[in-house]
Amino acid sequence: MHKLLLTITLAIFSLTATLFATEFNELSFYEGKVEKAYNQTDLPMLPGKWKIFDMEKSGSVPSGNFYVYATLAPEALGINDNLFFFDSINYAVLGSRSEETEYRKTFYGCESDFYEAAIVNTININSRGSGNFEETCAGYADGNNGNHSFYFVDCADICVEVNFALYNEAYYIDESNFVEIAEQVFDEIRSTVSGNNQNPSLEFLNSYRK
Repeated sequence: MHKLLLTITLAIFSLTATLFATEFNELSFYEGKVEKAYNQTDLPMLPGKWKIFDMEKSGSVPSGNFYVYATLAPEALGINDNLFFFDSINYAVLGSRSEETEYRKTFYGCESDFYEAAIVNTININSRGSGNFEETCAGYADGNNGNHSFYFVDCADICVEVNFALYNEAYYIDESNFVEIAEQVFDEIRSTVSGNNQNPSLEFLNSYRK
């Protein structure tokens, strides 16, 4: 009898936890942070309200054999606007049993040509063992080189990627302050993804807006 009650209780708890998880919805707007994204992790957001621009997902969250890739755009983005001229957010949440996770653990995104070729860059790869690592990298964009990019990855049981792209012409960001800004951005991302940041805020970026 006790065993049956325990089984029922665990089933109810599992269902409740799933109900409180956030799955991206094309009809919703997001701000501040995405809590319990796919029942895996909190995800920080840039200032303002955000909507899904593009998304690819597959598999079952409860099974662990799932992945989701999502690009978010500002609420103000219109149907005829080009996302290149706006800030944007990219997320990846890869489940513990997904082939995407196993593949992602085989390389470091920060070793890409984009970050290594940036006029100013920060690249830090912290390996905690085979397939278990954190990497952060930021690439400064001059007027002819796209948008400033801030890329965070944490791979352990699951893999989580957060990439913020800031439209370079909308900010007073230059070679003298880029590294300091990147450190602040990564501190917010890291503490949020780890569950240690109840009120993440990247509002400081507004002080650099033109």
